[in-house]
Amino acid sequence: MAKSREKFDFDNFYSSLKKKNFAPVYFFYGDEDLLIEECVDAIVESAVDPAMKEFNFDILQGSEVDAKKILGIASSFPMMAERRVVVVKDFERTVKKESEEFYSAYFEKPSPTTVLVLIAANPDFRRKPYTTLKKSALCGEFRPLYDNETIAWIESRMKKLKRGIDPQAVALLHSFVGNSLRELANEIEKTLIAVGEKPVISSADIEHVVGVSREFTVFELANKVGEKNIAKALDVAGHLVNSGENAVPIIAALATHFVKLYKLHDAVRQKRPENELAQIAGVHPFFVRSYLQHLRNFKLEEIENAFLILSEADLAAKSSGDAKLILTKAITEIITGIQYQSAFA
Repeated sequence: MAKSREKFDFDNFYSSLKKKNFAPVYFFYGDEDLLIEECVDAIVESAVDPAMKEFNFDILQGSEVDAKKILGIASSFPMMAERRVVVVKDFERTVKKESEEFYSAYFEKPSPTTVLVLIAANPDFRRKPYTTLKKSALCGEFRPLYDNETIAWIESRMKKLKRGIDPQAVALLHSFVGNSLRELANEIEKTLIAVGEKPVISSADIEHVVGVSREFTVFELANKVGEKNIAKALDVAGHLVNSGENAVPIIAALATHFVKLYKLHDAVRQKRPENELAQIAGVHPFFVRSYLQHLRNFKLEEIENAFLILSEADLAAKSSGDAKLILTKAITEIITGIQYQSAFA
């Protein structure tokens, strides 16, 4: 039984499936849909007899069913098999005032021959039936991963695929793609197709396969701003806006970059050993040197000034201002060291 905000134990989950120990009700929620999808696929693969899958496996969309139909299917017996699996997507759309007690009653005494898997985005654990789910179901929150968790996920993914990957290649892939696991999975698949049977993926492979389409990214923009390369930074920013990118996440990525520089500034001032700097800044060790180079380009007051500029740019972008103009002014002021003033007022 899991609490609503505890970290999901993937090892225990997959181990239980291998032993055919299924929870009668699983409740998966959060924004990282690839992890949820993979957990659901694992349940289906392990719990459903392939020969009788047509009769004992149902996927229901919350927008198309109600509690009565869901519980009716979940309460029915499997056909010539030990169990049936019922997956309900967008479960929160089926939760109505009149259905709360029906759901709670089932969750407290679920069918022993059904594995019910419920998927939601942002449940309110203060109300029924979520309070009952928290107590009686196996719950898992699937939030977007942090940088260090994403790096570990890439390494784990490659291990499952029985391929090696250089640490530099992991760092480079992460810098190109970011923390979107679905996008990372796609890029990994493309890379493996491109390299054929090559046993170990190198940074050159990532550069060749992924980098070709990644010249204009928010990570490259942050890198060029850190280098104080104003021409290239504005070029990348322009391409991002022209390709339909929203200015708000671009500004957020720049702010995150300067947060890391701020942390490194304090660590360097304290003369912390180099092997601790990556952990302090929250970056892959492979990229510490480039961040330190950026740090040499920006004094502390310039970093603090960048926060003010980016904060004002964020407000302007959220007010539907001209994205290209907002980014151009912000990047120019950060790189040239113009002291902050309300440039977008």
